Amino acid sequence: MSTVTRPRNRRLKLLAPAAAIAFAISGLGMAQATSTATGHGEMEFGKTVGFYQGSAIDVTYTKGFFCDTTVKSGAYTGCEAGQSWNHAPSKQHDPLYITVPLGFSVPMQNMDCPAGLKCVDHPATIDLSRLAAALAPIFKTTPAALAPALRDFVTPGHDHFVTDLNGGAPEWWDVHVIGVTSRAVYDQIHLHGDFAYIQSLLAAKDPNVVGPIPTNLFLYFKTL
Repeated sequence: MSTVTRPRNRRLKLLAPAAAIAFAISGLGMAQATSTATGHGEMEFGKTVGFYQGSAIDVTYTKGFFCDTTVKSGAYTGCEAGQSWNHAPSKQHDPLYITVPLGFSVPMQNMDCPAGLKCVDHPATIDLSRLAAALAPIFKTTPAALAPALRDFVTPGHDHFVTDLNGGAPEWWDVHVIGVTSRAVYDQIHLHGDFAYIQSLLAAKDPNVVGPIPTNLFLYFKTL
């Protein structure tokens, strides 16, 4: 088992918290739609960190996000979780797996992109309403009651896992969500720092891990 220690002073550009948060559920927030979805983010330059085969890596962004707007989304960004894209921004791309804590919080210093702060070139919000049936038991409500609140959610805090470095060259990455409902399991995933460990949990049908959940979201970055 690999042990990964995250530096406290990570080279991470975090933008201002997303505006118009109407309410929060265990660290997740909802923002009101303010414009027609474009499916494209503003181009910025910055860094986050991620995991690759048990090691922490730097992730450098140079373009805004892309969300395929042929996929129906209630988010003003045009981004959607629960349904895959129809059209990709490029022929070549690799998967990016993001682990999202559900029903518990993780300290800000222990996350690649903390809850309540928007990482560089990430969408501010995403439509999670297709996941209402799965999320409703976690938050002790019904899918019908939860779905409207999920349509324009502030992008939740998460960690990044890649299975390839693309030779350090920048490219588009196809985002897949891994939901985690146990803090203990989340901590073990963080400790291993390897998507292979997540795969082992999924193969064992661990009840605290669900996914990969497809999205219509792509991020553009290179790894170091």
